Amino acid sequence: MKKWLVALCLFLMLPFVNGQGIDFTVKSGEATKFKMSDFSTGIHKLGMINGNAFFQFLPYTSGGGLEINMNVKNNFIGKFDLDNNLIKKTEIELKQNKKDLVFEGALAIKDQLFVFSSFQNKKEKKHFLFVQHVDPNTVELVDNIRPVAELSYADFSKFDYATFWFQVSPDSSKVLLYYSLKTKKREILRSGFNVYGSDLKLIWGREDASACFSEGIIGFYRIKVDNAGGVYVAGQHYADKSNYYDAAHFGSRGFFSKDTYYTDMPNYTFELCRYTQQSPDPENYPLAIPGKFIRSVNFSTSDKNILTCYGVYGSPGTISVVGSFCFDLDLDSKQTSQLVTGEFGKDLLSRGLDAEELRRFRRSIDNKQEWDPYDYWLSDLATRQNGDRYFIAEQVLSGYKEVTQWQGGSSYISVQNIYLHNDLFLVSLKSDNQVRRTDKITKRQYWVGTSRFNSYALVEKNNNLYFLYNTFDSKDGMFTNVDIGDSYITRVKENGDQAKTVFKKKADKDEPFPLMKTAINVSEGSLMYGLFPFNNRRYQFERIYINDK
Repeated sequence: MKKWLVALCLFLMLPFVNGQGIDFTVKSGEATKFKMSDFSTGIHKLGMINGNAFFQFLPYTSGGGLEINMNVKNNFIGKFDLDNNLIKKTEIELKQNKKDLVFEGALAIKDQLFVFSSFQNKKEKKHFLFVQHVDPNTVELVDNIRPVAELSYADFSKFDYATFWFQVSPDSSKVLLYYSLKTKKREILRSGFNVYGSDLKLIWGREDASACFSEGIIGFYRIKVDNAGGVYVAGQHYADKSNYYDAAHFGSRGFFSKDTYYTDMPNYTFELCRYTQQSPDPENYPLAIPGKFIRSVNFSTSDKNILTCYGVYGSPGTISVVGSFCFDLDLDSKQTSQLVTGEFGKDLLSRGLDAEELRRFRRSIDNKQEWDPYDYWLSDLATRQNGDRYFIAEQVLSGYKEVTQWQGGSSYISVQNIYLHNDLFLVSLKSDNQVRRTDKITKRQYWVGTSRFNSYALVEKNNNLYFLYNTFDSKDGMFTNVDIGDSYITRVKENGDQAKTVFKKKADKDEPFPLMKTAINVSEGSLMYGLFPFNNRRYQFERIYINDK
């Protein structure tokens, strides 16, 4: 009997340990069924506070049927120990002077936990933003709500709503609030920002955050704050609106079918505005590479007035990415230095590319030489333990499909959102920006209606990078069903050698599976993440340990 139990335990561990040279273990928490009162549609990570992991549970929203009775307005915040056990989960009920407030976000910073909420006073034509503490020990709201922003829209007759976005400086000493006043058509009436200390007390701000951009059509692309409280706003400057609100349109016959089009085109450039408390006038910096078209760009702030800018580029007049770039920008002299570009190469670009999908894509666009319909999401610039820097470019394509539905004997057209997150390009850089090497991690992630199951998580150990991701494909070519695949780890060593293994076998839609965008780095080589099913009714947490020596 004892031998049988030992054998059974070893068998149960097999799916989680030592596959294809990757030594790891997974510890799973209990799968918990949502109560009617706290039914949720997703999980966001907040971070670590005093050795505990904090996650935000998004409120459930529904379109009709019995499920509408389970609709709740409030978010929940959960506190977990590192063995995946729930310590406490609290509903965040926000009120001010007996008025319901709109939840705008939660933020964990320097062992403090804040929630933000807003209220629109139509009589005064003002939109207020409030902040309030959550006690990380009790996970209860503290009765200290206070306003942190007061936005007037009296000058804008077309105002409909405000959006708020938060960013923390690298050393967590500053918090940036970036806001926009918008119309029903999502057009920006005005954008501005406030900079706060880690205690959420205002340091300085500016109401017009687009003053230094040249005339034309600007899309706010990336916003950051540095340790000194300087604010950087990267704008995507379009020549016209032909692809300003761009999206892929998927036809009824599936991905890249004959009646599919993708309208992106190289009619934009990038500009950077820098704002400081000391200088009232912002500085403008064009981000450009001679003879290249920058497809996507990111930048890292520093305390030495030098930004490192990096990303992916294509040839002029085309959208297809052919390589990566990196350069340093001196903010004082406005000069660039150490510009390095490196082509990915045909073998790397074509690896995993489906010839039939390529043929259908080319048939749907004017330029038949294009091969790459994807946008590229760029990670922050990171540094390995050996001092090498790296960034990751993820292929992303989002769009919609028009679906004919019937109700009561009549038909109507609904729009189905579609998300594709595909391959990752890992670009490793030397200290002088030279490209040490570029590696590609191939994955396929197709999903309908939401992207929460897509993308990846990353953990480092002993200078090796470990990418964790799910795999999903279109089951029938009609964009109606999703074929759920296994969840993988791909290890990339310093020399580019790769190993790949399954860390979670494919699950049924009723079973929770990993939300990789929720992953929190608990320690070196260790991640904690949430799992969620397609039907939103159960959740679970896991921690994975990389044991490679």
